[in-house]
Amino acid sequence: MKTESIPPPPPQRMLTVDEEDWAAVSRDELLWMYQQMTLIRTFEEKLLALKDDGLVNGPVHTSIGQEAVAVGAALAVRRQDKFSGTHRAHHQYLAKALNACTPQDYDPLRDGLTEEMHGHVLTLLKEIMGLADGCSGGRGGSMHLYNAEIGVAGTNAIVGGGVPPATGVAWADAMQGHDDVTLCFYGDGAVYQGAVHEACNLAALWDVPIIYAVENNHYAVATSRDEGCSATRLSHVAGAYGMPGFQVSGMDPLSVKLAVEHIIADRTHLPCFLEIDTYRHYHHAGSTPGSAFGYRSKDEEATWRAQDPLTTFEARLLARNITADQIETLRGQALACVEAAAGQVLQTDAHGASVIREELWPTAESAAQGLRDENVGGTGPFVEANDVSCTHEIKFPAAITAVTGRWLEKDPTVVAMGEEVCNMGGGAYGATKGLYKTYPGRVRNTPITEAGFCGLACGAAMNGMHPVVELMFSSFGLVAADQLFNQIGQLGHIYGGNVAVPLVCRTRIAAGLGYGAQHSMDPVALFSLFPGWRIVAPTTSFDYIGLFNAAMKLKSPTLIVEHHGFYGENGMIPEGPTDHVVEIGKAAVRREGTDVTVLTYGWGVRLAETAAAELAGKGVSAEIVDLRTLDDASMDYETIGRSLRKTGALVTVEEAQSCNAIGPKLVRVCEQRWFDYLDAPATAVNALDIPLSVSRRMEQLCLPSVDDAVSVIGRSARREV
Repeated sequence: MKTESIPPPPPQRMLTVDEEDWAAVSRDELLWMYQQMTLIRTFEEKLLALKDDGLVNGPVHTSIGQEAVAVGAALAVRRQDKFSGTHRAHHQYLAKALNACTPQDYDPLRDGLTEEMHGHVLTLLKEIMGLADGCSGGRGGSMHLYNAEIGVAGTNAIVGGGVPPATGVAWADAMQGHDDVTLCFYGDGAVYQGAVHEACNLAALWDVPIIYAVENNHYAVATSRDEGCSATRLSHVAGAYGMPGFQVSGMDPLSVKLAVEHIIADRTHLPCFLEIDTYRHYHHAGSTPGSAFGYRSKDEEATWRAQDPLTTFEARLLARNITADQIETLRGQALACVEAAAGQVLQTDAHGASVIREELWPTAESAAQGLRDENVGGTGPFVEANDVSCTHEIKFPAAITAVTGRWLEKDPTVVAMGEEVCNMGGGAYGATKGLYKTYPGRVRNTPITEAGFCGLACGAAMNGMHPVVELMFSSFGLVAADQLFNQIGQLGHIYGGNVAVPLVCRTRIAAGLGYGAQHSMDPVALFSLFPGWRIVAPTTSFDYIGLFNAAMKLKSPTLIVEHHGFYGENGMIPEGPTDHVVEIGKAAVRREGTDVTVLTYGWGVRLAETAAAELAGKGVSAEIVDLRTLDDASMDYETIGRSLRKTGALVTVEEAQSCNAIGPKLVRVCEQRWFDYLDAPATAVNALDIPLSVSRRMEQLCLPSVDDAVSVIGRSARREV
C-alpha cells in the first residue's frame, strides 16, 4: 500500500513574554494589573469566609490562583467585546467590569478605586448572595452571571454547556456587522464535552469571531488533565477544526494580555483556541486544598503556589521601584472596597451574628420575571379563520415557507437554520423551499449537530438575532436537551430577566411513517416538563401562519410542533401578505357538541373529528376542542371549563404514549377544577406504552385508531366508563 503525508493542520504557537515586553509596560498599567488581581483575590477570600458563616447559599468556585488570566484578557479587549464563562468566573466578571469603567490616565495609587468600581464589586457580591440588585437579580448566584453593559455575555453552570451559546453571541455580532470579539472561557474539563466540539465546528465553518480561551488549571473537579484528555496539549483540539491553536502562561497578566492582543490584531486568527496554563489553589469549591482529598499532592500545590501571580507580580513591582508601602496601599484599597460592599449587605442581629439585610432579598412578586414573555396580548390584533375571507388555497408546507419568508423579508435579524434546510427542495419536508436563494447567509444548512446549532441559536437570540431553528425529527431534541432546556428555556430567567431569548424551534412528529422509535417521539409532554417554553401545535395552514406570527412577536422561546400528516393537506388562508395572528393560549372549538368534551391537539384532532362524525350517526354529540397551545402556563382552561360545564364528560385524544403524554395530566387538572360538573370519570386515548416499531402492522397496533377514539368517546358520552 502506498502512503503519503496528509497536509498538517494550522500551526500551534507558544506565546511567551520577555524582559523587553515587561519593560514596555508603563508604571500605571503595572499598578492597575496588580490592583485588579489583589481586588479579585480579596473579594474571593471574603466570599469563602461568608460561605463558611452560612451567608452564601450554594457553591462558591473561586479562581484563587487564576486571577492573572482574567486581568490580562480584560486589559486586551474593549468594553463592547464580550466575555462568557463557566461556574468559576468571578475573576472574569470583575476584571471585565473594572476595565469597562477605567478612567483615562488612571493612576490606581493616586485615584484609588472609583465609585463605579465599588458599584461593580457590590453588584457581584449581591448576586452571589442571591439578592435582588445582583447582576442577575439574585437568581444566578455564583455560577450564572450576566451583565450586557460591561460585556459579560453570561456564565454557565453546565460544564461545556455555555460554549454553544457563546459561539452564537459571537456569530450574531458578525451577522450584524459588528467587529466585536467574544472570549469564551472554559476549563480543561469542558474540552471533552461533545457540545463544545459541535460549537467549535460551527465556529470554524461560519468564521465566528471567537477565542476559545481554555483555562487549563489541570483538574476537572478531581480528575487530572492527563486522566481526562488523550491529547498531549489541549490546544491540539484546534487542529481538528482547521483553527490555529495558541498556548500561553496564565500565571502573569502580561502574557495573557499580549497573547489576546496578538490574536485579535489579525482577524484571520479567529476563531481559535488559546490554552492558558494556570492553577487553582483550592479544591473545586470551598476553601479546602485539593490535597486534602488525595487527588493531588502537597508538593504539587507548593510548586504552583511558588508561581502565585500576586507574589511574583509583587517582585516585579519592587524591581520597578514601586515601594512595599505603595503595594500595601493597593492591598488596603482592595480590602476597604470589599469590606464596604459586605457592610452594605450585612447587619448584626440581636445575637451579634451577621445576617443579610431583609430588604435586599428578591420579592415573591418578581419570581417569574424573565421566564417567558407575558405580553401575549401585545402580539395581536388576533383573528380566526371564520373572521376573515380565506380565498387562497395553500399546502401546509407552503404555508410554513410563506410565513418564514415573510419574516426574513421584513426583519433582518431573522435567520433560519437546521439540517438540510437549503437542500432537497426546502429540507426534509419542503418547509423552507427556495428561501436560501432569496436570503443567502440567513438561511443556513447546519451539520448534524443538534446541540451545537440549538445552542448557537440561543446565543444569537440573546445578542440581537431572531433564529428559527428546525429540528428535523422531534426525537432529535433529546440530543440537544441541555441546550433546549437548561439554556434556551431558562437563561432569560436565570439572568434575572435582563436578556431575552426570542427563538422559534420547529419540529416534526413522524409517527405512522415507519421511522421507528428513535424518530417518532411526540415532544409535547417532554417540553412541558420544563419551564420557559411555549408550545403550539397548528392543525391548519391558517393556524400555522397565525401562531408562527404570534411566536415571532414574543421575546421568549416557542416550540412549534408539526405532524407529518398535515404536510399533504391543503388549507385556506387570506390573500396577500401572511401577516394574520392567531392568539397563543386560545383553543379552537372545531365541532360543537353536548354529550362529551374531547380535548386534543395535532393529529389527534383528525382522529377525534373522524370519530365524532361517526358517532353523530349513532346519536352521540361530541365537542372537539383543538387545544393549539399546549404548555401549562398558556393552556386555555377558560374554553375547557366552558365546554365541560356544558357536556359533563371528558376524553383526551393524542398520539403520544400515555407515559409521554399531556392527556393524563389534563385529566387530573380538569377533575380537580370541574369535579362537580363531571358525570363520569375522565379518560384518555393514547398510544400504547411501547416504542413504535418500523413494522407497519406493529406500528398501527401501537398507535390509537379512529375505532379506539370512537369506542372511548362513545362510552364516555353514554356514561359507561
